[in-house]
Amino acid sequence: MNEKPMYRLQAANRKKKRGRFWAILIAILVLVLAMVGAGLYFLVPDDVKSSIQATKDQPVSLNVDATSAVVIDLTSGQVLGEKDANKQAPIASESKMLVAYGVLKAIENNQLKWTDQVTVPASADLSAQNADAISHLNMKTGDKLSVRDLYWAMFTNSANDAALTLTAALTKPGQTAQQTLESLASDLNLKGTAWYNGAGLTNGDSYNNNEVTSASDSAANHASAMQVAEIAKKIMTMDPTLKTVTANPTITYTKNKTVKVTETSDFGQGFANIVKGLDNENGLKILGLKTGSTPEAGACFTGYVVDQQGHEFLTVVNNAADYTDTKQRFQTTIDMVNQVLAKKKAHTYTAGKQLTNHKTVGVDGESKSVDVQVAASKTYWTSPKKSLKIQSLKDLKSRPDEKSTDVVTYAKPELKATFLPGLSDTDKEIPLQVLTATDKK
Repeated sequence: MNEKPMYRLQAANRKKKRGRFWAILIAILVLVLAMVGAGLYFLVPDDVKSSIQATKDQPVSLNVDATSAVVIDLTSGQVLGEKDANKQAPIASESKMLVAYGVLKAIENNQLKWTDQVTVPASADLSAQNADAISHLNMKTGDKLSVRDLYWAMFTNSANDAALTLTAALTKPGQTAQQTLESLASDLNLKGTAWYNGAGLTNGDSYNNNEVTSASDSAANHASAMQVAEIAKKIMTMDPTLKTVTANPTITYTKNKTVKVTETSDFGQGFANIVKGLDNENGLKILGLKTGSTPEAGACFTGYVVDQQGHEFLTVVNNAADYTDTKQRFQTTIDMVNQVLAKKKAHTYTAGKQLTNHKTVGVDGESKSVDVQVAASKTYWTSPKKSLKIQSLKDLKSRPDEKSTDVVTYAKPELKATFLPGLSDTDKEIPLQVLTATDKK
């Protein structure tokens, strides 16, 4: 009578023992795997290890009424906000920034000088056109202006004749203006873009035989907002004076070395009044950079924006309103940056300051390290609750000159984020230079 209960009890005990056995075995396996994993982790190279630990950040999804838009930190190239940023769209006079890149590249290669006098070709003479409809300077075929005056007029007044004249100056014998522009775009690896003239005019409205005959009248320069930002970042790095485009209410240029002409800048008092009337709760400053307006492209604007803490932003918005718009493109620019500021925290490393826990860098084969400081300010952004660490600095190959202001190494933030295409690794990192004797405490 007692055999069945005893059998059940023994069976139950066996099940409990098997259960404890498997639980203990699983615990041991987990512990072993953890120890092995930890051991392997210490064998992983520092750069790979840092990528595993890196703080992650994603761009804010911008809520704006525009075909495409993007917000970039100008110093680091980190993409902070975007909307269809890789979508190809007409860009109108934002195209002039590609011509500006061509000029800066030619000057860098000693092919042009700022003081060189450039003759206005017949193809660039827009004097017969209504300046309110087709922006142009007070110049005609045969007039000569300096490279600097023509270059600056492309930004301050979006002068189409200046852009066409400079494109012609950049175009080599046997080459077309379109080929020149395509070559510049290729140099920046701007894939999928299209270029017809340096002014950004629609092909059928480009006047003076500037039309590309193989293309339709409706053909227009196009690029993505991200690609426009790439061009803008490049030229602002090459020419920091572009940060001052809105500084003067007028523009002055000299024709034929003798005749000075002063005109109201498009970024003059009218622009100042527009900016004052914007809804701008964070007190952002719009300091440039390039507008674009055609019926096909709508209201476009590439902006250089600075907040009250001095953070620098590069913005692009395409088709934010009708092409006749004088306000909404700028309000959208402000809104875009504010949306980023509402969701992100800045980590700024200031020029002339030393990095916490990275004040020195070693030298191969030497016991004495080198004191270093930040050579150029860089800002990175994360969600408000996240911290940001800097990777350990690698030893220098040799000891640098203590009086040199050159960059001796780079500090890499442990940040996994989206950056502008085309940037090198060092473009995204913090440049360090020797801490000068006068700065040492």
